Amino acid sequence: MAVTMTCEVLIVAAFHPELAPLRPLLGDAMRARIDGHEVVARVVGIGLPMAAVGTAMQLAELQPRVVLLVGTCGAYPGSGIRIGDVVAPARVRLADGTVAEGRAQFPEPMSTLAEAHGPTVDALLRAGALAGDAATTLAITVDDVTAERIGRATATKSEHLEAYGVLTACAARGVPCAAALGVANVVGSRAREEWRTHHRPAASAAIDVVQRALRDPSFRPAG
Repeated sequence: MAVTMTCEVLIVAAFHPELAPLRPLLGDAMRARIDGHEVVARVVGIGLPMAAVGTAMQLAELQPRVVLLVGTCGAYPGSGIRIGDVVAPARVRLADGTVAEGRAQFPEPMSTLAEAHGPTVDALLRAGALAGDAATTLAITVDDVTAERIGRATATKSEHLEAYGVLTACAARGVPCAAALGVANVVGSRAREEWRTHHRPAASAAIDVVQRALRDPSFRPAG
């Protein structure tokens, strides 16, 4: 009979480099106790569909009390956030360039909004993250005009490909979830070039925020 592993805090990211800064803290097994919390880190996959499925699988195996998503994001033009900042969105909106341009519509019954766990978001903000909602698109936005339209239409500050999938997977199982995302680029035509330059320090900045939150005496995993 299979043995179910459990943990208090599950830290997830789209791919391994975004979890690499945790290795000195969690070891090669990516599992350790931090200030009394049993913490496990796992990769869930790149892009909304893979991240949603990957998160659901990790939730079933590890049964965490809270999930923290870490990784890198892009800042929408005019958002007021900069490369090197870390954001902790209270809400994540599903977005699409053609919807923002008025050339497509989401069906009315379709959910396009996911809310993060308020007390956990607050813990990340106390640890140094900035507030600001995020948008999840199916692909990286690499056009400047489209980037401005999405940011304006969704009233969001950042773009992250996995956040909506992770939050909705957690919501389906009733597991609180929040995200700490390091800003690696400005969304638009230079996004890919800037991300390649800044993604590692941006991921490290997000991990730093999470570590400070975990060590905060007021941090209490829900559940």
